[in-house]
Amino acid sequence: MAKKIPALKPRELIRLLLAEGCIFYREGKGDHRLYSRTVAGRKRIVPIDMGAGELSPLYVLRILRQLSFSDEEIERLLRK
Repeated sequence: MAKKIPALKPRELIRLLLAEGCIFYREGKGDHRLYSRTVAGRKRIVPIDMGAGELSPLYVLRILRQLSFSDEEIERLLRK
């Protein structure tokens, strides 16, 4: 399991996701934005709450897992 997941602001998380090939999918309801990533021919879509001041480490990890990032990819992603 990935170690030391930090709390991130929504824009920081999006910057990391875009650097790893995720793309903006569409605006969601309220203040959510949906981002997608295609893995093994399957499209993964997750909502990110833009109104949150800071996303908890558990929330950040959940988003990364829903986008099918492996432990190694998460470690590399968070070192940036």
